Amino acid sequence: MEDLEDLLNRGYRYGFSLTNDEDQAFELLQNAYLKIRENNKPLIVPYLIRTIRNDYIDAKRKEKTKFKWFKNNRSTSGAYIPANGVEPVLDRLLTELKDREREILLLSVVEEYTAKEIGELLGMPRNTVLSILSRTKKKLKLALNENYVK
Repeated sequence: MEDLEDLLNRGYRYGFSLTNDEDQAFELLQNAYLKIRENNKPLIVPYLIRTIRNDYIDAKRKEKTKFKWFKNNRSTSGAYIPANGVEPVLDRLLTELKDREREILLLSVVEEYTAKEIGELLGMPRNTVLSILSRTKKKLKLALNENYVK
């Protein structure tokens, strides 16, 4: 079994990449951990990631049916204006990515999974992962250039 702290940190980072919210990421991790333990499943990264992802998708589906009107009327005017440095700008840009883009970017850049491994984890072809990853990186690069090249 992998180091438990490392495993939980990876699960938390993955949950955060999906939700972009610390509390929701922790809740996803906690629920996934409990489900894995209750079902006597192996506590390994691929299983933890799949469990977190499935819980996230289930929650999104419930949210869509329960609060459909809220999503249509939500404003993004609460986004903050970046201060000095690249980190606040990058943070804002990451929040503006689609869930799938942020998820694949994290698995590739932070967790250092290959496109093939990400495809296996998410149930998608390797080339689709590469395509999404490439478009996401170009989108971030373009947005960063717009913020810093004048």
